Amino acid sequence: MTGPDSSSTESATMRAIPRRSPPTRPEALVTDAQLRSVVAGLRGLGRAGVGVRALSSRRAGAGRWSRHAVSRGLVPEVLHDPAGFVRAVAASARGVVDAGGPAPVVYPGREESVDALLEHAGVLTGVARLPYGDPAAVERLRDKRGLEELADEAGLSAPPTIMAATAGELRDSDATLTPSAIKPAYPGGVLMSTRLLETPEELHEILKDLPSGEPLLVQKRADGKLRAIGLVVDHDGSVVARVQQVALRTWPMEAGASRLAVTVAPDEELIRRCAALLTKAGYAGFAQMQFVEVDGRAALIDVNPRFYGSLPLALAAGVNLPAAWHAVVCDRPRPAPGRYRVGVSFRWLEADLTAAMRDGEIRPLLRRAAAPRIGAMWAKDDPVPAALLAADAISMRLARRLPGVGAAS
Repeated sequence: MTGPDSSSTESATMRAIPRRSPPTRPEALVTDAQLRSVVAGLRGLGRAGVGVRALSSRRAGAGRWSRHAVSRGLVPEVLHDPAGFVRAVAASARGVVDAGGPAPVVYPGREESVDALLEHAGVLTGVARLPYGDPAAVERLRDKRGLEELADEAGLSAPPTIMAATAGELRDSDATLTPSAIKPAYPGGVLMSTRLLETPEELHEILKDLPSGEPLLVQKRADGKLRAIGLVVDHDGSVVARVQQVALRTWPMEAGASRLAVTVAPDEELIRRCAALLTKAGYAGFAQMQFVEVDGRAALIDVNPRFYGSLPLALAAGVNLPAAWHAVVCDRPRPAPGRYRVGVSFRWLEADLTAAMRDGEIRPLLRRAAAPRIGAMWAKDDPVPAALLAADAISMRLARRLPGVGAAS
C-alpha cells in the first residue's frame, strides 16, 4: 500500500503528467463555468497545460475570467434551453476545429448539462467529443436504483432499498417507509438532494410538492460520516489517480455536501473495489464516489462522473484528478497513483455562514480549519474567479431576501 507523504505538495499524479508549453488554443471545453466546482476542474486542467475554453451562460461567470482559460464563450443557460445549450457548445467546438485544432473534449459541469449533452450527442459529431466512452455506462452510474446491485457485484455495500417508485406511487403506498432516507433516483429532478425522514408526516410534506411521475428512491437511513473517494480509472480497470477524504461537517447538516473535510490515507482495498464497480459498469475516466459509514462499513450512496464541490481539496493534496481524466480520454501518458498529502483540510465558508445564520452554529464559524488548508473558492494563482464566485454567493443570498436583486445576473 502506498502511504501518505506529508512533506511533499506534489504527488506522482501531478509529476507524471508532462508539463507542456503554455497552450494557445483550446483542447477542452468546460461548461457551466459560473459554478465553483467547475472553476476547480478548470484550474486542474489548466495547471497541467491543457488549453481550456470556459463556457458560461453569464459574462461574469467566474471560470471565464480564470487565468487557466485560454479562451471563453457564452452559451444559453442549460436549465432553460438544453437543446440551444448543446448547439452553442457544438458551435464553440466547431470554431476550434475550423481554426486547425483537434476536436475538443467537452466536460459538462452540472447534472443538467450531462443530460443535455448525452441526449443531443449527435450535434457534437465531428466537432467535439464527450469524456464518456460509453454513454450507457454513465447512465448506469447515475441511476441510484441500480447502485445497490453494482455495489454488491464489486464487493461493496450500499444502504438497503426500501422502495423505488414515483412520487405518486409513494403517496398512494400504505407501506411503512419511515424512518428512512429519500433521494432522487436520477439526477435532475425537482427533489435536488437526499432528505432524512423520521415520520410519515415528514415524508408527506416532501411528496406533496413533487410531480407525480418523479422517480424516487427510499433507502434505509444511514447516519454515519460522509466519506468520499475521487478516482480515475483506465479502460483496463487500473487506477490512474485517487484521493480519499472524510467530512467533519456537512451542509445541510443531515445529508449534505462537505463543508469541512480532510484528506485521509487511502484505503487501497476500498479503492480497488470502487475501480471494480466502475469497470463492471463499463466506465472509464473520472468519478467521485460517496459513502456513509454504517456499522463500521463504507456504504455507497452516490457516484458523480463530473467535477464536484470539494475538488479543491484533491488538488491541494497533490492529486490532479481533472488532468488524469483528460490523459485517459485523450490516450496520453497516464500517471501512477502515488503519495499525496493527508491532513489537508477543506472549508466551504459560505456553508458555515449559512449554518450560523439558520441554526445558530457560531462555534464552527469562529474556528479555523487545521493547516494546511484550502477554501472552496480561493486560489492564490487565480484570484479573479474567487472574487466573482464570492460576489455571486452574496448576490444570490440577497436575491432570496430582496425581490429583484440579482435578477439580471
